[in-house]
Amino acid sequence: MKKSGTMELIYIKRLKLEKRMNLAIQLLIIFVIWFCGNFMISKVFRFVTKKNDKIHISFIGSIVKAVWLVLAVITVTGMFETTKNLSTTLLTSSSLLVAVAGFAAQEVLADIISGLTLSWTKPFDVGEKINIADLNISGIVENMTLRHTVIRTYHNSRLLVPNSIINKAVVENQNYSHNFVGNYLEIPVDYSCDLERAIQIMEEAVEENPLVIRLPESEKKTSVLIKDFSENGIILKCTIRTETLDDNFIACTQLRREIKKRYDAEGIKIFYQRIRIIEEPS
Repeated sequence: MKKSGTMELIYIKRLKLEKRMNLAIQLLIIFVIWFCGNFMISKVFRFVTKKNDKIHISFIGSIVKAVWLVLAVITVTGMFETTKNLSTTLLTSSSLLVAVAGFAAQEVLADIISGLTLSWTKPFDVGEKINIADLNISGIVENMTLRHTVIRTYHNSRLLVPNSIINKAVVENQNYSHNFVGNYLEIPVDYSCDLERAIQIMEEAVEENPLVIRLPESEKKTSVLIKDFSENGIILKCTIRTETLDDNFIACTQLRREIKKRYDAEGIKIFYQRIRIIEEPS
């Protein structure tokens, strides 16, 4: 009788051990599936953003990752008796779930809803230069997550602005409804130069630069105008339009070098101030 009880106890312990091992294997399988799924989601959205780097795609990627994580958590909690009833109650009682989630994470929900609004209305997009005067923030939009928008400043630091705050602020976007960045290029030339030829050379250099884009309604990429007759010479000015802010900086640098080279070849002088010292006779 005593031996039978011992055997029964050993059998119960073995069943508990097998149950724990099965549970551990199931948890490991769930973790591997979640990890592989999360890796694939990241790879897919990274590939998509290379082809089409838009703000709503970044936000959708964050939502998919969050939903995938929630599904994994629900699956794991459903495997334990202590948490199974709680997760079942929360899932079946949608009003209770909304009330608890809304009370516990008001700011998080506000950021998510604001992120949905921003990604849908698109007041700005990835790679665009924006200015938020209320927050004294200027920079280039890099990404949008569920909670915040990543803005790269001109000092190459990153600002993480909550979506709910940026959704309420006044945003200045130089690229809104346009697919280009515009900047002015000014060249001072000497009063004694051939003005018409100087203008022609400048327009030709802009026309030949591959980074400068042409507006659909324009016959040429830019028109060179005379800004002023000043003490710094005749100021020639034109607008340089490129697809991105970085391209604009590079294009302006290339144009200054090319225009200087062509002016030197044709004897057109770029104006610079001179000081003439006249020595009075003693």
